[in-house]
Amino acid sequence: MNSISSSAGTYGAPQPPGSSGESGRADAASAWSAFASAQTAADFCTSWLALQCLQIEEVHAALLLLEQGGGTFVPAAVWPSAQTDVGYLAPAAEQCLGERQGKVLRGQPGALVVVAYPVELEGRLHGAVIVDLAERPDEALQQVLRQLHWGIGWIETLFLRRQNLADGASVERARSALDVLAVAAEHERLPDLALAVVNDLASRFACDRVALGVDRRGQARLLALSHSAFFEKKSQFVAALENAMDEALDQRRSIVQPPLDEGEGGIAIAHRDLAGARAVCSVVLTSRGLGIAVLSFERATPFASDELRAFEAIGTLLAPLLASRSELQRWFAGRLAYHLRDTWRHLRDRRRPSLRVALAAAALVLIGIFFLDGDYRVNARAVVEGEVQRAAVAPFDGFLREAPVRAGFIVRQGQVLATLDERDLLVERQRWRSERGQHEGRYRDALAKHERANANVALAQMQQAESQLALVEEKLARASIVAPFDGIVVSGDLSQLLGSPVEQGKLLFEIAPLDAWRVILKVEDRDIRDVRVGQSGRLVLAGMAGEVLDFEVHNIATAEAEDGKNVFRVEARLARSDLKLRPGMEGVGKIDAGEQSYAWIWTHRLSDWLRLQAWTWLP
Repeated sequence: MNSISSSAGTYGAPQPPGSSGESGRADAASAWSAFASAQTAADFCTSWLALQCLQIEEVHAALLLLEQGGGTFVPAAVWPSAQTDVGYLAPAAEQCLGERQGKVLRGQPGALVVVAYPVELEGRLHGAVIVDLAERPDEALQQVLRQLHWGIGWIETLFLRRQNLADGASVERARSALDVLAVAAEHERLPDLALAVVNDLASRFACDRVALGVDRRGQARLLALSHSAFFEKKSQFVAALENAMDEALDQRRSIVQPPLDEGEGGIAIAHRDLAGARAVCSVVLTSRGLGIAVLSFERATPFASDELRAFEAIGTLLAPLLASRSELQRWFAGRLAYHLRDTWRHLRDRRRPSLRVALAAAALVLIGIFFLDGDYRVNARAVVEGEVQRAAVAPFDGFLREAPVRAGFIVRQGQVLATLDERDLLVERQRWRSERGQHEGRYRDALAKHERANANVALAQMQQAESQLALVEEKLARASIVAPFDGIVVSGDLSQLLGSPVEQGKLLFEIAPLDAWRVILKVEDRDIRDVRVGQSGRLVLAGMAGEVLDFEVHNIATAEAEDGKNVFRVEARLARSDLKLRPGMEGVGKIDAGEQSYAWIWTHRLSDWLRLQAWTWLP
């Protein structure tokens, strides 16, 4: 359904001749003068509607609706003045637009007779004119319809003039697009093409700066900037420009900042940040349904809708050529053929002897890479561990009373690490002492009475009590867990577990000595074939980056999985023992594995991988 946008209201009673409504009418001479000198479409429509109302007798009010776009019709002129409330004519206008034919309507709210006539051109509905007038015979009403029909010819002339202007603008846009395409076609390399295009566009449309960015894996990357052969790719300006291009690419639409008068939808946050007090316009270039590039225009004055359409026309013609040039450079065969031809042409150019010198130097470097040997080293992640690590475990089931040390503390031999609660053991010791005394008394009584059997029973019970008492005494002696030697506590923090139960054999602390270290190297399985016991190497720790430590491989342990890779645990001894190290320090170790050519050192992993893939996939 057609929608009508107008100021709503209720029209009052028709004004009789001689009232204030008649006093606002212009005479015929002034109306014709205004019609002949109209400079804008609004002046043209206002004067035209006034002429129609002057040629029809007893008109109370009139309204001219024209299409704005998207099926919406808005008032283009109101008579007798722009302030006249004509909202009551909306039902008649909707009926006329819906049926697309002239209508004479009686009994409309607030009006005696309403005559409505559509404005059509070449089968397209452009609007309607609605007139509220006094009652008159049917023959007179038909004369009003004929008058409107003939008068609408002037409105059709307005639309034809607009169409001619639009056609002329389209021709001009096509000419500009073809000129830019001709400039682009002169260059084979994509960077040269892009620079030539942005320079031409900057001068053609009086822009301060024009940029071309291409899509690289979903992100815009600046390719060319007008009047700039070089630019800093990581500068803040380039980042802001690429963000604006990404904004246009993501939405697959043109973005103008500040927006055009007819409204501009979409997101333009990055464009506002880039523009500041200037004007920015970004146009997406599409090829085969995909956004492949963005043209960005900048200048001090705002862009017009005609310029935006010109930019889009240029982008439509430029996109296929840009895609073909980019495709030629993207594929290996196209790049190789082009560079071979270009290199051969430059080699034959006697004005460029430096190229031949550079080629000879490159050949010498390649010969050196393949025939000169260098030191081959196996790199591996390294971790420092104590050569010996002693575990301190709970001697019996009990409760933790105190733990004065934790991981990272340096302890001396015999220093208390933790203490278990002794109260239950003290009670148990007193109980067994009492039982031992009781059994000892019964034993003596049996001996005095010469009751050998009772004496033997009492003696056995007394010995059992003594054994239990000795066990309790041993537990009391072991209730304090002490350090077995001078060292550092590697693991264990019981400060938050005081009073909690511990089971016999539970690991409480790990202690490592301070004067004996070993290095654990995690060598990948593809490099383990080059590692042998007795090889030397060097180590740099993250905490001692300025010092290189020598070591010697003394054991190759079994493989283990780490971070999704299969690695071998290689143990090495440090050449020095006076180092201030800590268990868990990490770094990178390099094991000397002999000499190989530089080409083999740099490519052996790739060649091994290719051999494995060939073995896997070939029959």
